[in-house]
Parts: sequence; C-alpha cells; structure tokens
Amino acid sequence: MSEEMTSKERFVNALEMKDVDRMPYGYLWFGAGNNVLKCMNASMIDVYYSAEGIARAQILARQMYHHDNVMSPWGCLLVEAEALGTRLNIKDNRYPTIAGYPLSSASEYDRINPLDIEKSHRIDTVVHSVGILKKELKDEVFITGAMLSPLMLASQLLEASSLYIEMLTEKENVHELLERLTQSCILYADRLIEEGVDGIFVENGGNTADLFSPDMAEEFMLPYTKQLYAHIQNNGIYVISHNCAEHAFHDMEASLRPDALNFAFGDVNTLGKKYGIECTKIHKKAGCSPRYCFKELEKHGICLMGNINPNVFCRDSLDDIEHEVKSCMDCAPEKGFILSTGCEIPLSTPIEEMETLWRSISPRL
Repeated sequence: MSEEMTSKERFVNALEMKDVDRMPYGYLWFGAGNNVLKCMNASMIDVYYSAEGIARAQILARQMYHHDNVMSPWGCLLVEAEALGTRLNIKDNRYPTIAGYPLSSASEYDRINPLDIEKSHRIDTVVHSVGILKKELKDEVFITGAMLSPLMLASQLLEASSLYIEMLTEKENVHELLERLTQSCILYADRLIEEGVDGIFVENGGNTADLFSPDMAEEFMLPYTKQLYAHIQNNGIYVISHNCAEHAFHDMEASLRPDALNFAFGDVNTLGKKYGIECTKIHKKAGCSPRYCFKELEKHGICLMGNINPNVFCRDSLDDIEHEVKSCMDCAPEKGFILSTGCEIPLSTPIEEMETLWRSISPRL
C-alpha cells in the first residue's frame, strides 16, 4: 500500500488485521516522560493532575518520539482505586504509590460503590484530558484511554496477598467484590468512550502463573474481564489487552477476544543458558515462549503489539536498543502488528536512547 495513511488509519488497520502503509509504532503511558517534562519546564505533579497538562504532555511526547497514538491516563495504575477510596502518596516527580487500602477483606465488598466513579475529580481530570486530545488531534491520531481489569483493580483496593488468600478461602466474597468492580470499570469505560477515545488499553497483568493457577485465573479473571471487554467493543471501541507478565496465560488472554494483545515475553533462551534449564519446556502450559517467536500468538488471529524489552533502556547500551528493534521487526507478522515496548519505557530514559530507538525503527518502516 503506497498511499500514506494518518496515524489513526494506520493503527486501526493494524487492529483490524488489514494492510498498512508502514508498521504502526505504539506508545505506552508516558514513556521517557522526564524529557518531555523538561521541555515543558514542569514537574510530574504540575501536569499529571491537570487535564490540560496531561494532554499537552502527550502531544509533545508524540512530536518528540514519533509514535502513532497518545494515551491518558499515564502509567499510574491507581486512578480508579483513588476514586473508590484508596489513599495515595503523591510524588513530585514520579507516579503516586498506595498509602492505605480501603478494604481489609473482600467481605467488606459493600463498602465499594461503583457510582463513586462518576463523582471522582480524578476520573474527571483524565476524561477531560481525552476531550482536549480529541479536540487538538481530531482524527489524525489514535487516542487511547487506559484502565485496569476488575481483578487488577481489586489488588489496588485490598492488599494483594490477602486478596489471593481469600480467592482460596472466601470465594463468594471475592466474587461479590469483583461484581462491583466490574460495574465500576464499565462506568469508567463509558466516561472515556463518551469523551471520544478510539480504543481502551486495559492492564490485565494479573493473569499470570506468577500469581496463581490457570483454574483460578479462569474463575476470577476471565468472566469479569470478558464482560468489560465485550461492553467496550459493543460500543464500537477497540480493546488492547496489556499483559507484560513473563508467564502470562496468553491462550486465556486471547480467549477474551481483545482487538490487540500487548505482550512482553521473557527471554527464555537467556534464562536457559544462565540456569541450565529448559525453560520453554517447563513453562509451556504457562505461556512461556522464546522471546522473538510470535507463532504461538499468531494462531489466535489477534493483532499483536510489542515486544521491545523496556529493560534495555537506562543501561547505556544503544546497541541493545537497536538489537531489540531489529529482532522484533524481523519476526513480526505481515499484518496485525504494532511495534511497541512490552511495558512502559522508564521515565528517566535519556533522550539519546529515545533518538536511537526512532533511528532504529524509521529506516525499516
């Protein structure tokens, strides 16, 4: 296809497994954000809690890094949790952290009111930033909202180890909690959709053998996340399912039928050499596969989004960045692929490394 596409057209065609004029380049959250903040003469706290600041920073990041999408909110995973009662430690130059959970047990599920999503100033800020992006970028750029899956949100409202124990000992209470959180997620998704997002990027990294068994994931993750994804898609909006866990249940992730899977396989060949084990064979059922082999995921007929390892940044090795880009692009499917990192590029990544990333990508597009 020779005719040049807009960034949005390119992104959408990849999601729909159609031809593109070149491989789309995706951006996650606020990767290498400190360079952007420096150009804005601002700190994280100046812009992260401002709808105008979020939008302005995303537009500037795209100008600097050349990607085909923008995203709001950024890498903070606590937006919905804050709306539902989680107390935060607010940081000047990095993402907030949890100061206190609103629940001590899933049995307190009735303390969660999904309608609090609609009353939250934090939610309003994020939603209004999407509106600004839509007004400024119109239909030229793919606008992505970001949120958590219900099970991931539960781990931000109740300390994770307690939640996982209660998934074994207090199943009914956990299900009651997840029912409420699914409704909370749907209300948040509706706000993003009303404001004009093209797609929603859902953090579902809890779907992994690192935390629990496939049976537990099928019981506590699958039905609730599937309900959320179906609701978003029934409203004509694309779903990108993000799971950067090394031992993610990728077959189960694909069964959710997102429009794209953003993934980050672990480097099992390196692990095998280091520890003298046949990692692929041991972890086969958990989804572990060689780093740059996409064949097992291609069979699902879903757009794939990845797989540059964000750990190659901030290591003073430009060669490693070039190697990641080359390896991912060489192995990518001809259709249905968006080049991106498997998770967020560190905020403190030097501008030289981001320039190397783009130089490695652009000659091959």
